[in-house]
Amino acid sequence: MNWLDTETKAILQRVDEPKVAPSKVAEFALVLGYKGVDWKRLVRAVCRINDCNQSQAAELVLRPPPVRINLDLTEGEATFGQFELICCDAISAVIRSEVAAQADREYLQDLLRKISKSPEFVAATVKIEHVPLNEAGQKFVDQFLGMKVQTLRELGFPRRFTMPMKKARILKHWATRVGAQVVSV
Repeated sequence: MNWLDTETKAILQRVDEPKVAPSKVAEFALVLGYKGVDWKRLVRAVCRINDCNQSQAAELVLRPPPVRINLDLTEGEATFGQFELICCDAISAVIRSEVAAQADREYLQDLLRKISKSPEFVAATVKIEHVPLNEAGQKFVDQFLGMKVQTLRELGFPRRFTMPMKKARILKHWATRVGAQVVSV
């Protein structure tokens, strides 16, 4: 399953005007500002973003924010990385590589602090009413909640989760694609 279809990219980027074509040049950086609470999932996300091993990813995750996850990404790779991070409740920014490489810590902290105050990261609650017990349901629950679908089913439905608004919006989008039932509360 390709998690980053065109609709998900638009949801992540909140693009209102269509672009002519995404950049194919590695000129974007992904900077992590808030790590979320699930360290293991964050390490897994960084492994996926950087195509690296767990010890390399853990080294990045252990650094105090802001953390330059990668300075050499295409727009698509950076968007994918931001998707992986928001699924872990981690707040990140995609900025030009040149800016991220030359920016000092204070500048990046200020930028990420402003981003984290955006309505995109206000806490939102969703109610998951059903997730199918199949491969698509398992991938969905693992990606967004970091658990097995069977564990979620054992907890019982409906089940409420609080998360950043951005993640809630993407989760609801993907729920319809996998046959899950999710509503905003």
